[in-house]
Amino acid sequence: MKIFMDALRDGVAIVEALPQQYEGIKPYEIEPISFSDSSYYRSLSNILEEHKVVKFMHTNSRLSNNNVPYSIQKLRCRANFEALQFTPYIEELGRIIVNRLRSGGRPYIALHLRYEKEMLSFTGCDYNMTSAEVEELRSMRYSVQHWRYKKINGTERRLQGRCPMTPRETVLFLTAMGYASTTNIYIPSGKIYGARRLNLLREVYPNLHTHFTLSTKEELQPLVNYQNKLAAIDFVVARESDVFVYTHNGNMAKAVRGHRRFNGFLKKINPDRKILVELIDQLDRGDISWQKFQDKVRDAHQNRIGEPYQRERGETPWFEESFYANPLPECMCSQG
Repeated sequence: MKIFMDALRDGVAIVEALPQQYEGIKPYEIEPISFSDSSYYRSLSNILEEHKVVKFMHTNSRLSNNNVPYSIQKLRCRANFEALQFTPYIEELGRIIVNRLRSGGRPYIALHLRYEKEMLSFTGCDYNMTSAEVEELRSMRYSVQHWRYKKINGTERRLQGRCPMTPRETVLFLTAMGYASTTNIYIPSGKIYGARRLNLLREVYPNLHTHFTLSTKEELQPLVNYQNKLAAIDFVVARESDVFVYTHNGNMAKAVRGHRRFNGFLKKINPDRKILVELIDQLDRGDISWQKFQDKVRDAHQNRIGEPYQRERGETPWFEESFYANPLPECMCSQG
């Protein structure tokens, strides 16, 4: 709390508790509209005047990526990339894991492999699965009220590049990009769906690690029943990695990318899933050789390894690049 308050003290007034005259007031709860600009929040002043204490609910992505005054964007930079920090225990354990990964001077890749049961169920991505697995994922999706009405064609989604990469697709990609079987890999994600698929990855890249394999039971004991705290450990390790590879564009991947950009544009690789699945299907059919496949994969990713560029705008906020994934230009000083 003190770090947060000190970092933002010059830009906004922060109190540790409500003033005495407001202590007994029940907060008026409001859920801000997603991707709103500063004029929307100024319009809430009447509500604040009436109720005195307002509590924002579900504040993720409630501020627009663009069209926000520069002063607010700069404050946002400080809040997201400097003021917000994990507890000392999480930061310390994360760095202990980083040191263990780098023992002997070895670099490591953080491979954000989103091939998890919930993700696959939600996206309807069931490529190369057994009929039992397809049914299990479908049943899970239909058991969730706000998922069940999604009409999904998994094959089409994969060809559109909208599915998480499978472990096998990831193996082919990493190998084509030149990563040897001795590569040190850390997986900052949940349980991979299907042990046999994870084994495919481990057979080629045996130096595969998670927070469970690199920590003692005693070290993880304070966190083991809290998935969000374990995810925080993964975030720290991914943030500090030599290379960050993400196979699906989720919130974790966006947050890690943003911090790595803020910390000096550290190397990250964004696989072009649409091109990759086309090439992998050609390879599997025997239409292209391994050498041709490798050449095409490398050519397709020459400009996808983390070079600086200004945040991409979209026709609507939903299709804009996230401020938290790419805080350029507001959070970085111009050179020259």
